[in-house]
Amino acid sequence: MKRIFVFSYHGKETYQTGFNRLLSIAESLSNSYEVHFVYGNRNKIERPIKIKGNLIEIPLSYSPGFFHNAYKKLLDSGRRIVSKFLLASYYLFTGKEIFDLGREFNNYKKKTNIDLTKEDIILVSFPSAAIHNLGYALKQEFGCKLILDYRDPGVFGYKLIEDNKILSFLRKRFLKRKELRNLRSADLIITISESIKNFFPEKFKDEIKVIRNGYDLKKINFNLIKDHPHTFKLTYLGTVYNDQLVDTTFFAALRKYIDLYVIQPQYFQVRFIGSSESLRLKEIIKNFKLEPYTYIIKKMPLEQAYSELYSTAMFFHLKYGDRKEIITTKQYEYLAFQKPILLPVNDHGDLEESIKKYEAGFVCNSENEVVKVLNNAFNKHFNSTPLRTKITEEELYELSRQAQEEKLLKLIESL
Repeated sequence: MKRIFVFSYHGKETYQTGFNRLLSIAESLSNSYEVHFVYGNRNKIERPIKIKGNLIEIPLSYSPGFFHNAYKKLLDSGRRIVSKFLLASYYLFTGKEIFDLGREFNNYKKKTNIDLTKEDIILVSFPSAAIHNLGYALKQEFGCKLILDYRDPGVFGYKLIEDNKILSFLRKRFLKRKELRNLRSADLIITISESIKNFFPEKFKDEIKVIRNGYDLKKINFNLIKDHPHTFKLTYLGTVYNDQLVDTTFFAALRKYIDLYVIQPQYFQVRFIGSSESLRLKEIIKNFKLEPYTYIIKKMPLEQAYSELYSTAMFFHLKYGDRKEIITTKQYEYLAFQKPILLPVNDHGDLEESIKKYEAGFVCNSENEVVKVLNNAFNKHFNSTPLRTKITEEELYELSRQAQEEKLLKLIESL
């Protein structure tokens, strides 16, 4: 049986969307291949290997050290911008990442005598330039087929989330040569949207295939989707980045709506699921005196996060600064739960396009528009005529990870 090695910079303990997506891909591919899913782990591994059919999970603990501990502490405290500067500085001086999965995998290979062959396939996913570099190195050493996956556009396209101008310049200046080298070496390049595909140099565009993000069909029980009879729940799923909090229109609109209609907190909740690391979010909530109405919940396993969505009345986004080309996994999850979606400030990009395509909610351009949408949805909720989106069975499947993974499997089989 042919083998595929899937590499993830992040591990289970981070509850990152990127990890969950790669795990789902690995599980799907294991129906046709022997899949070695190799991922980094910031904490000590108690169970070094897990086997389920043809899927072999190999979590590798990152070697501890001064920079490792400092970086981990910054991440755990929510100081992501400072942590990025430390990561970038370390990379510029050493050519390696602080959490170096390539080093850990080389150590694993030596200890287990595992060798790759030219029949093997390597799938490596960005973010993490070092993971793409690892894929390139393995192809050069063993002659494997190489698949480059992009959830973000790498050195091409928009400034990455919470990169400042200096960090973004350094990234593009010092990483571009290796990125082009990796692209030339790849046997297959995939990315999550046409918008990101269009950022790449013209000579690569015809080679890039789109495998979209999606919700996990296996983890949703559609029979549990309902309305909470006593409370209108307005929900955001996932990490909130500081770039999303520069524009505070949404929070100002919440305050205006609550004051204008004298809304009591037992009837109206704003929930942030997986956003507890954001210190800036907590500051804004305090500044607008929204504490009684707001619940911030820490990151959790995907099944548990989904369980928080069943009784939601409405979902919402916070746009990513001036970036128009970001369409996150949460958009597919919002669509799957078939409750209306609020985009308080128009991104004039992929989010607006998706909401309008599926007639799935409301795209606003001012505080007053947000207030009007909230009041209408709130009244319908308590008049027993809650708003719903109309997603067909065919669309629901097409929006799932499983449908996208079928497309990926066909691409891999054609290599």
